[in-house]
Amino acid sequence: MSDQLGAIMKTTLAAIESGKEGIFVIAETSRTEVLRLTYELSQLKADISDIILQVDQQEKVDRRMRQSLMEVNRAHHKHTQEEMYETYSQAKDAQVNLQLLQANEIQLRKRRDDLERSLRHMQSMVDRALILMTQVSMAISLLQGGLADSIQTHNHEHKMDLGLRVIRAQEEERRRVAREIHDGPAQTLANIVLRLEIAEKLLEFDHTRVKAELIDLKNLVRSNLQDIRRIIFDLRPMALDDLGILPAIAKYLDNFQDNYGIECELLIEGREKRLPPALEVALFRLVQEGMTNVAKHAHSPKVIISLIYQEEWVMARIQDYGKGFEVSFALTSPGEHFGLIGMRERVEMFSGHFSIQSTLGKGTTIELSIPSRLKGGMTT
Repeated sequence: MSDQLGAIMKTTLAAIESGKEGIFVIAETSRTEVLRLTYELSQLKADISDIILQVDQQEKVDRRMRQSLMEVNRAHHKHTQEEMYETYSQAKDAQVNLQLLQANEIQLRKRRDDLERSLRHMQSMVDRALILMTQVSMAISLLQGGLADSIQTHNHEHKMDLGLRVIRAQEEERRRVAREIHDGPAQTLANIVLRLEIAEKLLEFDHTRVKAELIDLKNLVRSNLQDIRRIIFDLRPMALDDLGILPAIAKYLDNFQDNYGIECELLIEGREKRLPPALEVALFRLVQEGMTNVAKHAHSPKVIISLIYQEEWVMARIQDYGKGFEVSFALTSPGEHFGLIGMRERVEMFSGHFSIQSTLGKGTTIELSIPSRLKGGMTT
């Protein structure tokens, strides 16, 4: 029976892995199309701006020629037949040119609207593919982890719940890193490729512009390298393993302050102590997610981060002075506050406590606490 179950699991895993590869191909194809549409849309918007200027100029010409035609008609006895015919022809040409330009503008605007719809559709496909990949990865992790073996154990439900929580935390972390790379270095690298292609074409007839373009690209590559280093640090700060949670958070806040221009103050209460690695990682991630929420939504000039060490608990408080929001609405219809839902779930995974207080126009305070020792044998 166990051999049959193992064979079934292997077959299922192979099928899911194949499906995951297919989803990845769809996601990459969609991303490429998103980049192409984005570039085409930017060019089209530039063309629309040019055509609008041309229409404005031609409207002035058309008004001037119609005024001239009216003046010639009023004083027809002062003009020869040839002069009247020439004025009429010029007025007619101005009118025709204006109509052609206006028709071109309408076509360009329609094309722009079509491209924007296509871009939204392709971006939606990318997002759905990423969600599917996460779900498929969770299924693969479940099968590879051999959670089916726990069916025969007396505490099956507890182990299953624990395994699902661990996998969910892992997949959420992978999704965060994927989002960071997609929104940062991946987009920048795609932009670099497009600009290199443009530089390659310019090389044939304009060396000066190519040199300026290469200088810009060099700066862009340096900036991209900084983003990659930041992602690596966020993924697993070395200071977290070597020195503990406080130096890691302090370094993170220094980088945060430099990147976003938001003043950060770190306060420590109680006696500092090392925590189990899983708890230090969890606490770091929670502070990181809270600060990301501040950077994206709060519009706050300052943030105060407090770490409070107690006998059985460690508490973190993130207080900003930004625009605030409706807490009940954000937690029931997360929308742009999806990160807060993830924070609450991560705290609950460690049997901790999570609360948010926010006042519109005055700021937000996030408080969370987790046990200072692991429970239930959780070691990830």
